[in-house]
Amino acid sequence: MNMLLAVPKQNNSIKELKHFLSERKADLYVFPEGFLDSNVLGEAVAIIRKEEKYVITGYKDFSQNGQQKALVIDGGNIVDEYTKCILTKGEKQKKKRHGEKIGCVNTKFGQIGIPICYEIHFPEVSRIMCLDNPVLLINIIGTGMYHELQLEQWTSLARARAIENEVSVIGCSHFAGHIPLAYAYDPSGRCVLWKQNQYGGFELEIDLEKSKENPIGYFDDRTPNLFSRLAE
Repeated sequence: MNMLLAVPKQNNSIKELKHFLSERKADLYVFPEGFLDSNVLGEAVAIIRKEEKYVITGYKDFSQNGQQKALVIDGGNIVDEYTKCILTKGEKQKKKRHGEKIGCVNTKFGQIGIPICYEIHFPEVSRIMCLDNPVLLINIIGTGMYHELQLEQWTSLARARAIENEVSVIGCSHFAGHIPLAYAYDPSGRCVLWKQNQYGGFELEIDLEKSKENPIGYFDDRTPNLFSRLAE
């Protein structure tokens, strides 16, 4: 599957959407957390319909106090969505609403897990998603990294999510004055894409079958009966 990971400029999502959809041909276009919002969704969907594209994008729902979601848009139809469940301290202080269920979205490529931004820091989120045997995990990120240590921690955790679940993990953020980023790790944890401090759309070929091989078989070696403390 050919993908385009977008690192767009903020505050002009319609212009950016048109630019990236027309820039290159891809099977799937991925945009970061909060790229679209309630004010522009109708226009954005119409553009995606006209261009006949398949898009996964972050979405800020102002009708739900800015609740962060991921939308799957197939040729102008919203076919599935996921709501961010793990919130940062800042989001909690702003009275943001969290989602009620962690899980994958349905796409024409198969199940895809979308840990939104901060959620990649929690192995439980990705592991629950991976119980559905997704072909891919997509970490849509907000404004990017605030400093080099955060960048190192974030991408190390994303790599760990790929290794422990034996699934490809990709991510992208906005180009917003901090450290913008697009990355990808294959199911073995090997880095196959790294774009830092760059604006643009970055192409990536993903072999979805690799996420089905599970050569190490971590899932088979789990002992869920011993993991009950995780739910306390």
